[in-house]
Amino acid sequence: MPAEFSLTFRGKQVDGKGRLVDLAIRGCAMETDEVVKRGEVLQVTLKMPNGRPPVDIEAAVVRYSQGIRLGLEFLRMGEKSEKELREFVQERLDRHKATQGA
Repeated sequence: MPAEFSLTFRGKQVDGKGRLVDLAIRGCAMETDEVVKRGEVLQVTLKMPNGRPPVDIEAAVVRYSQGIRLGLEFLRMGEKSEKELREFVQERLDRHKATQGA
């Protein structure tokens, strides 16, 4: 689902900021100027919009890296963060369906 907001991330060899461009329950696509290799495991903090609390992803693996765009699969997050992420994604899906007349 398209979404745009900022995030921060940290790995063994990289520490940086990025922009989330697509979000799902199990992962996301993001853009960053940092060089991050496929297979690297990152800690990620999603800076959620509209005053929502941030979502902390304890472990996310880089599944693809193409230019400035990365694809991440979420491996582990706390229960509170998972609940917040699920609620956010569901609200966005419901809003999208409403605007599509479904």
